[in-house]
Amino acid sequence: MKYTPKFFKETIPEWKRKKDAILTKIFYRPISYIGSSIFSQFGVSANTVSYISAIIAVIACICFLVPIYMVKIVGAILINVWIIFDCIDGNIARSIKKQPFGEFADSISSYILVGLMCTCMGISVYFDGGLLCNANNVWIVLIGAIASSSDTLMRLVYQKYKNTERALADQGVLSVEEETRENHSQVSSLKVRIEMELGIGGILPVAILLGTIFKMLDIVVLYCFAYYFLSFIVSLMIYTRKAIKKSKLSSK
Repeated sequence: MKYTPKFFKETIPEWKRKKDAILTKIFYRPISYIGSSIFSQFGVSANTVSYISAIIAVIACICFLVPIYMVKIVGAILINVWIIFDCIDGNIARSIKKQPFGEFADSISSYILVGLMCTCMGISVYFDGGLLCNANNVWIVLIGAIASSSDTLMRLVYQKYKNTERALADQGVLSVEEETRENHSQVSSLKVRIEMELGIGGILPVAILLGTIFKMLDIVVLYCFAYYFLSFIVSLMIYTRKAIKKSKLSSK
């Protein structure tokens, strides 16, 4: 066997090891080495794994809409499986071969999951109730929808800012300084660490599983709302401030 689990374990970059969330380090990543070995033996590319993970994300979210307890447990488990697949595509891309549009394939999978997950969990709580929220409470659906859309809005704000900045630089209106993004600086960034530990790559998948098992999904939805909505507000403030500042500088 050419691509063994040990091969993937030894070829993962040190910066990636340090960047992984704690749960990923001790659980998801070790399992992903085995999955990477199996997929690579059959010639499955990193992009294909990413597209499979997108399908897993959709199925996982649909499971929360089914009014059967065990089906919802399956959905929660699939979200944790999604994390493993997210590790697998990265392992294969870094250790064997990167593909064109690899970043696109990897990103849409997470966009789909977070974009649907919180809303579907909110609907589940609406029908079944939770620890704090009774059934038929429409507010939990709204809170879940805001949580889901906040992540998408945050990404759109960032992308629109970068696209506008690049367009102004190409027109000579704005001078954009190149920012060096070394791996060690990413690891040491408090913002990145918080995102890794508290988001979908950290404690959230396990929280969803536990919340589903013990019928406390409303707590998870409220957590997602607090995390994603706050992240969106902070991101909006940061890039709005940057846009205003650079607009003033370019007009001088």
